[in-house]
Amino acid sequence: MNFFERQEASRRLSRRLVMLFALAVLAVIAAVNVVVFFVFSRAEENTTGYAPTFGDWAGAHSGTVLVTTLIVVGIIGLASLYKTLVLGGGGGVVARSLGGVRVSSDTTDPQQRRLLNVVEEMAIASGVPMPEVYLLEQEAGINAFAAGHNPSNAAIGVTRGTLTTLNRAELQGVIAHEFSHILNGDMKLNIRLMGLLFGLLVIALIGRTVLRLTSGGRDSKKAFPIMAVALAVLVIGYVGLFFGRLIQAAVSRSRESLADASAVQFTRDPTGLRGALIKIGALSGGSKIANPEVEEVAHMLFAPGMSRFFATHPALEDRLKAIDPRFDPKEFERARAELINAAEQAKKEVAPKPTSAERLESLIKIPGAAPAAVAALVGNPGTVHMQVARDIRKSLPEAIVAAGAHPDSARVLLLSLALDPNEDARERQKQFIAKQIGGQVAANVGELQCFVDALEPEQRMPALLRAFPALRQLTRDERMQLMSALNGMLQREGQVSLQSYVLRKLAQVQLRDDLSPSDRQRQLPLNVVQKDIQVLFSVLANHGSADAAAARRAYEAGVHHLLPRERPSFVNLAHWAQPLDLALSRLDQLAPIMKEQLVEALVKTVTHDQQLTLGESELLRAICATLHCPLPPLVNASE
Repeated sequence: MNFFERQEASRRLSRRLVMLFALAVLAVIAAVNVVVFFVFSRAEENTTGYAPTFGDWAGAHSGTVLVTTLIVVGIIGLASLYKTLVLGGGGGVVARSLGGVRVSSDTTDPQQRRLLNVVEEMAIASGVPMPEVYLLEQEAGINAFAAGHNPSNAAIGVTRGTLTTLNRAELQGVIAHEFSHILNGDMKLNIRLMGLLFGLLVIALIGRTVLRLTSGGRDSKKAFPIMAVALAVLVIGYVGLFFGRLIQAAVSRSRESLADASAVQFTRDPTGLRGALIKIGALSGGSKIANPEVEEVAHMLFAPGMSRFFATHPALEDRLKAIDPRFDPKEFERARAELINAAEQAKKEVAPKPTSAERLESLIKIPGAAPAAVAALVGNPGTVHMQVARDIRKSLPEAIVAAGAHPDSARVLLLSLALDPNEDARERQKQFIAKQIGGQVAANVGELQCFVDALEPEQRMPALLRAFPALRQLTRDERMQLMSALNGMLQREGQVSLQSYVLRKLAQVQLRDDLSPSDRQRQLPLNVVQKDIQVLFSVLANHGSADAAAARRAYEAGVHHLLPRERPSFVNLAHWAQPLDLALSRLDQLAPIMKEQLVEALVKTVTHDQQLTLGESELLRAICATLHCPLPPLVNASE
């Protein structure tokens, strides 16, 4: 499956999960009502000598049945809502619950530095914001996880054992596996699973609490009915949770297999992921995590974090044979011996030779890119993209790297990247920043601007996306203020740079996703976004064409792909920024399959002259990113 098919499959699986959870809740409601019936019918039998059937009792006590049902639904619903709201803080909440400590971007620890480099390269190659990175310092097993609602508030956590035991290629394989979860929409599904299962767990916890409080009382005979009900509710809660865990395990196993396959595709080097899995099998501790909170996040982990009745992951040997059919289980013993022999000997990592800026540019220019081939790259970076990402990471100026490392300077960097190159527009924007956020911030933006202006086109989007872990450390009010400032910087009239506009829009989209991670459920069909298609493709065609005739041809090349029969005509918008803002927001609500056609059409418009320059490719990537279709750096396939 490609990215768009995986997104659609994730939506279907999410809907099916909700249905299965609803069935589990109905079963719990029915069981609790049976317990209530049993208690009340015994009381009536002692009083009247008549034992009613459940149907007769339910008909005569419909109010009791209704109240019992509402109480059970209320408890499960409120508990699930509470857990979901707690997890709304993003992946960092999950990481910290397991004892994770955020890895600082200016760390001097070589293992942590290597980890950040690998994650940053994967983020650049994937075209998504750099996630927060957490280290589970006390965990010696080899394990990792990705958590969050979307790429904008994602976090990746790794154990200390992962850093100390794996070499760079193996670490890259593990991180690629986790990025697959980020790109495929698995994180949102995992967070939803945690929230729903917590609702079922609370029923059991209530039964256990009541049982503990009543069991120590003096009048045990009077307390016996309450204890019996509490025991029954405890059993029912754990039975409900049992089926919930069953659903969780089934969902997790299928997504883990897909993530393994995607990781191999990302890196084109199966030996990295293969080596990591073999080392898990070779170590006595394997992938175990000691933190008691691991049960809740078992379905998120790279490998099983604990022993449990329902396996959340395919068997280790099955995963290895899927990667390498020639795998021999004896390799576990050989790897164990090698690890023992090399316990005190750290392997020296040979860094790849740096690539010059001219080499980078030659990699990214593509003559006549095939639209379907480019669309297939969305959410599917490969080895060459990882190599280019490493080159881009190393080429970023030190001033830009330093600016993205801390919350206040990251805010300045983001605002600097959003400034228009036109001097008059830029001056108005800086005045607005001073009014909205403060004169000192505006002054800092002016000081950083010379470094931002010197960035190459392929460096601008990575510089923006790598700053998001630091931006997430700003308070919610500060991030809301920053979003408001970005909106106010929109130049509604006059000459506007499309590249700066799209970077500003991308920053706003990522901040919004972090602040309001709820799913955009509404999906618009193509026929209601024709005006938005007209605006986007007209602006894009005008931007990349030398004259009106060429712009019209570029427009027709793309729009015909989306609307082959009746389509809106090309327009020349004098003030396009505000209409484009609305158009991109509405086009983001297309179904994943429709977005695939949209990306193909965008490529047709941009490459109507049979050339895709470096500037055009980066503009295309930024537009796709605002539509939540992360496109890796576009490289020449022959390279």
